[in-house]
Amino acid sequence: MAPATQAAVAASGANAPVDEIVVTAQFRSQNLQNTPLAITALNAASLEARGATQAADLTNTAPNLLFKQAGASYGPAAQVFIRGIGQQDSSFASEPGVGTYIDDVYYGTLYGANFDLLDLDRIEILRGPQGTLAGKNSIGGSLKLYTHKPDGRGDAFVEGTYGTRNLASFRGGADIVMVPDRLFARISGVFNRQDGYVRRMDYGCLHPGGGVAVAGTSQNCTLGREGGKNYGGGRVALRWLPTAGLEINLNSTLIRDTSEPAPTVLTGVTSAANAYFGGLNPNIFVTNPRDYINYATYTAPAFTDPATYAGKVGAGNHPTTTVPDHNDILNSATAATIDLSLPHGLSIKSITGYTYTRAAYGVDMDSTPVAVQNALYAAKSRQFSQELRLSGDAFGDLVDWTVGGYYYRAHNNFSGSNILYAGLPFENLNSPDDDIISRNKSGFGQIIVHPLDRLNVTGGIRYTDDAKSYVYRRFNPFLPGVPTFTPAGALTGVHSDYHATRVDYRVNVDYRWSDSLMTYAQISTGFRGGGTNARPFVPEQAVSFNPETLTAYEIGLKSDLFDRKLRLNAAGFINDYNNMIFTNVAPTPTSINNATPTNVGKGQFKGAEIEITARPFDGLLIDASGSYLDFKLKSFTSAGVVIAGVTLDSKAPFSPKWKAAVGVQYAVGTAIGTLTPRIDYAYQSSFFTNIDNNPLGAVPGYGLFNAKLTWDSPDRAWRLSATVKNMFNRFYYVNKFFNVGLQTTQPAPPREWMLTLRRKL
Repeated sequence: MAPATQAAVAASGANAPVDEIVVTAQFRSQNLQNTPLAITALNAASLEARGATQAADLTNTAPNLLFKQAGASYGPAAQVFIRGIGQQDSSFASEPGVGTYIDDVYYGTLYGANFDLLDLDRIEILRGPQGTLAGKNSIGGSLKLYTHKPDGRGDAFVEGTYGTRNLASFRGGADIVMVPDRLFARISGVFNRQDGYVRRMDYGCLHPGGGVAVAGTSQNCTLGREGGKNYGGGRVALRWLPTAGLEINLNSTLIRDTSEPAPTVLTGVTSAANAYFGGLNPNIFVTNPRDYINYATYTAPAFTDPATYAGKVGAGNHPTTTVPDHNDILNSATAATIDLSLPHGLSIKSITGYTYTRAAYGVDMDSTPVAVQNALYAAKSRQFSQELRLSGDAFGDLVDWTVGGYYYRAHNNFSGSNILYAGLPFENLNSPDDDIISRNKSGFGQIIVHPLDRLNVTGGIRYTDDAKSYVYRRFNPFLPGVPTFTPAGALTGVHSDYHATRVDYRVNVDYRWSDSLMTYAQISTGFRGGGTNARPFVPEQAVSFNPETLTAYEIGLKSDLFDRKLRLNAAGFINDYNNMIFTNVAPTPTSINNATPTNVGKGQFKGAEIEITARPFDGLLIDASGSYLDFKLKSFTSAGVVIAGVTLDSKAPFSPKWKAAVGVQYAVGTAIGTLTPRIDYAYQSSFFTNIDNNPLGAVPGYGLFNAKLTWDSPDRAWRLSATVKNMFNRFYYVNKFFNVGLQTTQPAPPREWMLTLRRKL
């Protein structure tokens, strides 16, 4: 290899051993390979190499991680599952199964959780229950994002991207020294816009005389698009070192997102749907999913309430109503972290966070010009959290310990207007305005004993007091402040409360057999907080449900082999899942309709995971992961409960049995800089989106190739990259939804390309 080539490759770091990454999963900074947990850690360089720009791009970066954009019916939310446990429903009445944190501050809502990965230092993906570790209980695992701290180096960058469907993206950041050695600042920002890939077509315009009115003004019968992006935001961070041993970090982020709704295509109907289409054949609105079109209008035509409501306040004739065909999210987050070193090896860490989230979105659930369900929803969340930790050591180097406390309170509101089955005998017309208050208090402790030089024994315990209150209101959307005349109106003023306490524990033993190999065994517990039924039809269904609980048994190994040219980490686990929540559809005294979350199930997940990173020779980097996941429903109580379609053979939703990913990149030094081609392949087997395993909710498996070519200038100041996602234009689904006899699907984007130019300043 010529000297110039050697220098270029060396500058890229490609001939170095596998990266060391420091994580904080056990309350203190540790090398990833010394942390006896199933954890995937990715630094900023790894994220950039993979082309990850939003949190949903992480779905192929870790074993047994599934990160999906929620279907349009659930609004601008994320659905995150780890080892088969997560949360599909974005309702405030339920708790996420996977905890999401930004700079150790818990993010308590699924709305807006598909974060832009703006100016990140690293990501930690912890798999398994975090009952004793994370700030708030997380039964499935945790996703932790850490932003760059100002460091006084004065570096800065600007970046621009152009690509498919008029993609235009700009990013930038700068590190500023305000007071040498004392006060530093960092500012960063992002703007991203891209057209959607599913076209909303005017059925009446395309099919004159077909019995469907023209929806309105359109160009070439096109009403709009779904799946497009339009967001921007910024972050300001301050780092203050007033005295030795004291560090204060403040940061504040503001993001505004007015992206289009999740792309939705009507791909199937059953005879159950006929009742909702007023004599029209619903099959005429079914489209070929590969055409990337639907007939959504986001409009409910004028209608008259059925005769059964005649004479009731607010009943009668109602005008045409249109809801927004885009999302509107505002998210602001502020965090303050104080680290204080005290004499005798003691340290205190304080983490304070405040987050405000506002989301508004329109829903055309059926993706047709018929108003089966048209809705406008608004969700607001204000949350405050405080965590305080005291850490130290004892008996020399024999014991490390941490004790602390955590407090969380969120005031949430869910409102809007909901028009279901307009003008039909079973019409449901209501405008929710619900208040939900969530409160969590806990005290915790962890001790790590080092009885032998290479042996560590860890014990952790946490006591949690968890509560939620829900106040229901159901008004008439055409007569504000007056309860709706449909049966839902009786819910106005009804309260439902949940409260539970819980003790979780963790016992872990790890042994380092050599400098290159460590193994561990662990038993740990966790829980998902209970809640209340967010969608009762009548007051007797406004009831609470208890927490789900998990006991996890895990073994694992971490190794750095061949002079750290090969890293191999693996884990196997058995998770006993108790008090599982299913939907009870048994009729109640005043309603034949019911969809009440109820604790009735026991199940077990078994699985295995492997992660490999290798630098076998100069310039070549290989990273790979694979996972296996199996679920068995052990039992469910049926006394007085009807769980539609569920049997002991049912598979857990959002739980693909197999996942695999591999990426290969090779840095080639040249006289004009370094060229680094990279190719990624990811495979995911099929999964169901509901526990009843209805075939109409089955998402087929798929495999994808992405490719990227990057050029770095010799001085590393310029970087130009070309990326192709879904290189072979594979058609596949991200998500599916089945309700009222309608199968709607969320197709993934077709092939995309983009060019990115980055300049370090």
